[in-house]
Amino acid sequence: MILAVVGIHLLLVPVLLFGIYRVIKPSVEEQFVNFVRSDALLFGNLIAPRLGGGKSWELQELLGEFLLNGRLAYADIVSESGELHADVELNAKQQFQEDFFFGEHGDDIYFLAVPVANPDDGSLAMLRLGYDERQVRHDIVVIYQRSAYFVAIYLGLSLLVVGLFGRRLVSPLERLRDEAEQIAAGNHTRQFSSGTKISEVLALTEHLEKMRQALVSARDAALQAAGAKTEFLANMSHEIRTPMNGIMGMIGLALRTELTPQQREFLSMANSSADALLRIVNDILDFSKIDARKLELDHAPFKLRESLGDTLKLLAGHSHEKGLELMLRIDPETPDDLMGDIGRLNQVIINLVGNAIKFTQHGEIVLQVKPEAVNDDRVRLHFSVQDTGIGIPRDKQQLIFEAFAQIDASSTRKFGGTGLGLSISSRLVELMGGQLWLESEEHKGSTFYFSAWFDRHSRSDAEAAAPALIDVKGLPVLIVDDNNINLRVFEEILHHWGMAPTTVDSGEAAIEALQRMAETGGTYSLILLDAMMPIMDGFMVAKMIREDPRLEPVTIMMLSSADRPDDSERCRDLGINLYVRKPVKHSELWHAIQSALGKAESRSAERGPLVLAKPPKLLNILLAEDNPVNQFMAVALLEERGHTVQVANNGQEVLDILQRDQFDLILMDVQMPVMDGFQATEAIRAGEAQTQKHQRIVAMTAHALKGDRERCLAAGMDDYIAKPVQEQELLATVECWNMAAAEPETQSGAAAPAAPALEWQEALNRVRGRSQLLAKMMSLFLEQSTGLLEDAAEAIRRRDGEALRLSAHTLKGSANSIGAFEFGKIAQRIESSGLEAAYEDAGADLVLLRAAMLRLEPEIQTFLAENSV
Repeated sequence: MILAVVGIHLLLVPVLLFGIYRVIKPSVEEQFVNFVRSDALLFGNLIAPRLGGGKSWELQELLGEFLLNGRLAYADIVSESGELHADVELNAKQQFQEDFFFGEHGDDIYFLAVPVANPDDGSLAMLRLGYDERQVRHDIVVIYQRSAYFVAIYLGLSLLVVGLFGRRLVSPLERLRDEAEQIAAGNHTRQFSSGTKISEVLALTEHLEKMRQALVSARDAALQAAGAKTEFLANMSHEIRTPMNGIMGMIGLALRTELTPQQREFLSMANSSADALLRIVNDILDFSKIDARKLELDHAPFKLRESLGDTLKLLAGHSHEKGLELMLRIDPETPDDLMGDIGRLNQVIINLVGNAIKFTQHGEIVLQVKPEAVNDDRVRLHFSVQDTGIGIPRDKQQLIFEAFAQIDASSTRKFGGTGLGLSISSRLVELMGGQLWLESEEHKGSTFYFSAWFDRHSRSDAEAAAPALIDVKGLPVLIVDDNNINLRVFEEILHHWGMAPTTVDSGEAAIEALQRMAETGGTYSLILLDAMMPIMDGFMVAKMIREDPRLEPVTIMMLSSADRPDDSERCRDLGINLYVRKPVKHSELWHAIQSALGKAESRSAERGPLVLAKPPKLLNILLAEDNPVNQFMAVALLEERGHTVQVANNGQEVLDILQRDQFDLILMDVQMPVMDGFQATEAIRAGEAQTQKHQRIVAMTAHALKGDRERCLAAGMDDYIAKPVQEQELLATVECWNMAAAEPETQSGAAAPAAPALEWQEALNRVRGRSQLLAKMMSLFLEQSTGLLEDAAEAIRRRDGEALRLSAHTLKGSANSIGAFEFGKIAQRIESSGLEAAYEDAGADLVLLRAAMLRLEPEIQTFLAENSV
């Protein structure tokens, strides 16, 4: 507005000057001319009586008086004959013969001639006058100056008025702006108020207030809808997972019975379908949690190579069925001990590799990992999943990252899927501080890339890798594989371990390399031999090696991406030391090499199903579950382990049963009729306030949203199991309470059967039967445990939660490594107490830990005596 006013006045100045030039200046000049002409007539009338009689001196004096006029600059009188009657010398003087009232300008002088009649003889004389025009010009300049002053004063007054009026107008608008910013920031309680009587601003304020109220209504509706959505997802999760729990549990029980091959095949297919349905449900729930920003990442230590190797093992079956080569290549410089959410990382890997397998008909799939940025505390890893599949058109490459999107309808029909995998993966990667993108070319394949940040984890001595029983430094190894990527992967791994690998890409080249080595008098200590090669496969190569008398007996490891039932038998017949299915984990390859070189019993590197150790104490369990199928499944699993189980159909029955019986543990379903699990737990905890006893309660819920675990724990439950319940998870959760249940009962005086202090057989199985290695680990445990126990006691005295947690964590890891699981469970409770600053509980558990150490030490000494280090 100010700029507009100034601009208007700037335009006014030339208009005003032009007006002065066209109107005022001519008027001033005309006024001047009229003035001098009047003076000239007056002067002529005064001179006429004095022309006769030779009165020149009087004329001279009169002209001198005329010159006293400020504007008259020249005067003289000339007769018709040219005789000068009187003259006053002036600087400006010109000759002219003008008529009456004819003016001429020259030297800033306006000349004027006035005829005067001589009264004596009637002759005419000419009075000639010259007037100074500079005064006229000065007057015009003064007018210009005064006009400029007027414009300036007018401009100043206008700006003042505009400023005052503008302030009055802008101030309420600024107030409205501030209130709008508050509302935009989320403060919807602030009403719009302008504080002015300007009608237009008041109208604007009213409209903004209506918009605010509409926004508040929309927000409340959105929050209500989000709450309803969350509640719906929770209920649907329960409603879907509960029958799924029964389906999968009953199929699992059926598969453990005697079945015909056809029945086993049908049940296996049903189990696979149930797993697929559960994955779809989990995808939808994950997408909903991410969309509602209710998904948080875990932060726990993990081993990168071991975890990714296990993940690819899960996918190997599908890739082998299609004849695809599935490979894992991790840069040797990549740190292995990390902290983060390995479950979500594996979820991304499974989505990407699973899609690669789905859309690839022949060729290979390679998962590669390398470090992008590494420092002392954190590392950013770069992942890529490359396939040789159908590829993705350029115009569809962004579409596939959208929810429920597929490349086209035909792909949907042919390959299936919800279209959520990549959308979920992309958002999970963003939560891990990275991004997901791809490069693809139709009919040539695709490569998906993503990066993610992880914290680095420092392992304790007890968690460190077990020392090698066989030194492999400089060991000559021959790698035989027709796939160049496989050759590079194995070569990098073996180089990193200090071996001396040689690579060949065919069976013929392998025989030639062995013969050349034999001619020089050397030999390869180990051959990594691919089973699936063209022309001459691995079994033919192994047969030629065993039949050639020039080749010394050499250790052969057969690697195969197929899963043929007779391969193991063929390996035994050919004297192949180990048979390993691809993809091979780093740890699996290391242990296989150690086992093969140590001439261990020839066996497949694939481990059988995990068998849980016998529970140290049989429990009396109350199962609160209203679903008959779930009841049957849980009872069958628990009674098979030897536990005693009683069933309650709702929370009220739980309370009624507890009036007459006691239990080591209650498995409490959350959603039940009559009284749900939360209400029953609240009633139990209220009764315990008087008895000072604590009943162990584990929640079983099909809810799977963020906060469900916290809600169960806040309600007074001790632990949480999500449905569908897996057998191993159920048994591990139930039996982890054995330590608490096995504590001496001081009131009854009867001590419960104690769990074994040292389960050395389980620990020995974990180190593949290496008794000397286990003995070394036990010796290290004895050396460090005394100091760590003192450190824990000192941390409790100083109420230092972090120091207590670290000491207990190290004790827990060391104890579990040697099979002292009872000791490890107590240490785990102390570690939790350190996190929660529960120093009184930690002190009580430290007494139990010292007692457990007294039981454990003789057991360790006995083992050491039988297996000297």
